[in-house]
Amino acid sequence: MAEPKTPLWESIRNSAVVKNPVLFEAVGVASVVAMATSVKSAIILATVSALELLVTEVFACLLLRRLKSRFRMPIYAVLGVLVNIPCFMFFEHFTPNEANNAGIFLPLLAVNSLIALHCERFAVKHTLRETLVDAVSAGAGYAFVSLVVGALREILGSGTIYSVSLHIPVRLQGLLLPFGGFLLLGFFAAAVNAHIHKKYPDEHPEASFDMREISQSHIGSIQSLFREDFDPYAEEAQTDTAPSVQFPLCKKEKPKKSSAQKRAVPKADDASAEAESVAEKAAPTRSAREMRSDYLLDFDEMLSELEMYKKKQAEAVEDTPQTQAPAAQTAESESAAEAPAAENASGEEEADI
Repeated sequence: MAEPKTPLWESIRNSAVVKNPVLFEAVGVASVVAMATSVKSAIILATVSALELLVTEVFACLLLRRLKSRFRMPIYAVLGVLVNIPCFMFFEHFTPNEANNAGIFLPLLAVNSLIALHCERFAVKHTLRETLVDAVSAGAGYAFVSLVVGALREILGSGTIYSVSLHIPVRLQGLLLPFGGFLLLGFFAAAVNAHIHKKYPDEHPEASFDMREISQSHIGSIQSLFREDFDPYAEEAQTDTAPSVQFPLCKKEKPKKSSAQKRAVPKADDASAEAESVAEKAAPTRSAREMRSDYLLDFDEMLSELEMYKKKQAEAVEDTPQTQAPAAQTAESESAAEAPAAENASGEEEADI
């Protein structure tokens, strides 16, 4: 009976400490930052999250193994709502102020990413006993972080603990805001990470954020799609009369040749095709650096041409006033010459009279 204790303890340690949901898996962070501003709010958050996680993981382990992932996700949300509604009604009846302060984040716990992550990564792949251990351990780790963060924010920000005044002269009310929650979570994660590296050197909590355990199948399907089906740069031979149309996600089917057609192909064509392929391989390919340098040269030429054009325009503008000034001066001199002549003519007319 002493042998199973070691793997049980390791599984508890992994789920609660090494792969802590908030500190290292980075799930459910928004709820902790928004709700864990006091001990009472942290208790509500920890209780609802632990109950939802336990019920949903057990249900997924017993009944949802054979379903596909896209069908399991909505069921997790429905189960979360079924657990969240009575919890919300209970806390709203006994602690209405804290429930109202939680706002929309308390109902949103029904679709917490913590539930989907542990159900997909653990519950549908392990036995009921291991699932229960994971659910309890992860819920305890989530509750511990929520309570510690909520207590620190209430003490340092509000100067109280469980609504009891501590008569602290200095209060850091910024810790009650979301950025204060993020700061405390960051320092808390750094301290726990240092402790884990010191006590368990082989463990790597920072690797808990890797989601390849869940999305490996999706990654493989995407890789096969881009490798086989999707070919955006495919060159298709199109005739003038009836151009062929091919969708990008359809596989290309090569026409099969009969044995007579294969025999009728001359060997000279094969030799020329081989020579062309060798010439294409031997042709130098331009690197990205060369292409960039050519682009910069072209751009410099365009800038120099633009500067020349600006200079020509400026010279043309400077020349126009010089040409117009003499014409204006001649016009003024002619008008000045015509004025005495008109005066003389008027004087002669008066003398005649």
